Amino acid sequence: MLDKAKALAKAGRFAEADQLFDKLVQQKPKNAVVLAEAIRFQNRYTRRFGKALLLSERLLTLKPKAAESFVLSAESSLNCQRLAQARDHAAAALRIAPDNPDALFIAAAVDMALNRHDEALEKIEQALRQQPDHLPSRIQLARALRASGDMIRAETLTRELLVEHPNNASLLPLLFSVAKIERSDPEVERLTDTILPALRKIGGQDYADALRLLAKAQVDFGEDEAAFLTTVEAKTAAPMKRDVDGYAAFVEALCSQTHKQSFEDGGGDPSERPLLIVGMPRSGSTLLEQMLTRHSKVESVGESPALHLISQSLRLRTHSGADMIKAIREMPASAANSLAQRYLGDTAPSRAETAVVVDKSLHNFELLGLFAKFLPRARVIHMLRDPLDTCVSCFIQQLSPWHSYTQDLHLLGRAYMQHRQVMDHWAEVLPNPILTLRYEDLVTEPEATLGRALDFAGLEWEVACLDFQSSANRSKTLSAHQVRQPLYASSIRRWERYDKFLDPLKAELRPLYPDGWTESYR
Repeated sequence: MLDKAKALAKAGRFAEADQLFDKLVQQKPKNAVVLAEAIRFQNRYTRRFGKALLLSERLLTLKPKAAESFVLSAESSLNCQRLAQARDHAAAALRIAPDNPDALFIAAAVDMALNRHDEALEKIEQALRQQPDHLPSRIQLARALRASGDMIRAETLTRELLVEHPNNASLLPLLFSVAKIERSDPEVERLTDTILPALRKIGGQDYADALRLLAKAQVDFGEDEAAFLTTVEAKTAAPMKRDVDGYAAFVEALCSQTHKQSFEDGGGDPSERPLLIVGMPRSGSTLLEQMLTRHSKVESVGESPALHLISQSLRLRTHSGADMIKAIREMPASAANSLAQRYLGDTAPSRAETAVVVDKSLHNFELLGLFAKFLPRARVIHMLRDPLDTCVSCFIQQLSPWHSYTQDLHLLGRAYMQHRQVMDHWAEVLPNPILTLRYEDLVTEPEATLGRALDFAGLEWEVACLDFQSSANRSKTLSAHQVRQPLYASSIRRWERYDKFLDPLKAELRPLYPDGWTESYR
């Protein structure tokens, strides 16, 4: 029966496989082999990560000394964004089996999620020394090369892997993320003539993911209207669910129940080392980060999960206004000092001369009230880009399910306005210095705009910051390749290519364009 369940999964018959795995787990609740395969199925096929996590906890209880138990638990925790838990499980797996390629792979994956790129590369290389043909580690190496900006090597390795493993589901998305796709690329023909027709019969997430690959290729071809329509089809095939009312209540709580007095107790640490860049995705934050990290006294921890992990440790439910307000109001000075030291430790620089550490986790804007309680003097840069350009780019790009607000243009416009509402409020009540920069200024007047950012950070001007393409700082974002190119203005007012589709978005964003769509935004 187990072999049949695995065969159904490989055939894409996920509903049938799911029922069979459930039946097997019920019949053999203490069978470690069944549990392990069920966890792999949920993590890698259905993506029901919460279900995989529950099964992983059961496997750990059953086999607490097996490296495989910790490897699968680390994978499940990582997929659920429980990064601290994933880190602990991965470390346990390596203590049990320090040379096991699977343990090294998952530990490297956790390191990547925690922006520990050098540590990740060491583990990947160690895994490949143990087993040169270890496929997960070879794929992870290509991802690490992408994160470091070495797109040529990443593309070369990915194409080699595709020749060897043409049916591996993770390789085609990886290729499309590291290469500009040409119409003549044989992988485009395979996508349109073989993969999409087969998945169309099944539908669901895999079909949606394939459509997004096609949309990315169409963008590369310059077929903007086709890319937009393909993206809409992808979102229809696998819609993302969003608690619209719950998020609105969260925003309302932040803006109505926090005041200047909420932050006047003087607790926390006076460190000015952290510099948070916040805002919406696709707003130019990666470009700013790369410029700043060319400065001799600046380092970046990328999209650090440090603040998110702190909120998890405080057991704050995601987007719970009640939890956040309680944490802000009731945080004692001892806790504020402890959390500050934890954040500073998790984002510590590697060089003694570093004066500023950049944290570019954009949705930290939702957590700034919490952050201000323990690091009230840390600086924050709010990165803005033309709202229409920002939202259109978010809509077209394949963002994670965390960004469920990109499901349709109405939701996207509403989420953008909520982000602006929250940031306007923080600017009024937080003790932290907040600077707003515009992407358009950074592109058209880079020296003056970057000079403002450096002055805000308390740093002297260094001309090397304009040579941002040479930055060794690693970027895992969708902009990783773009920010290593010379400055270009072609992304300004790019929304006009899609104007015929944008009425729902414009209805939400209209207050930001008091003088009309062709004039400057607020």
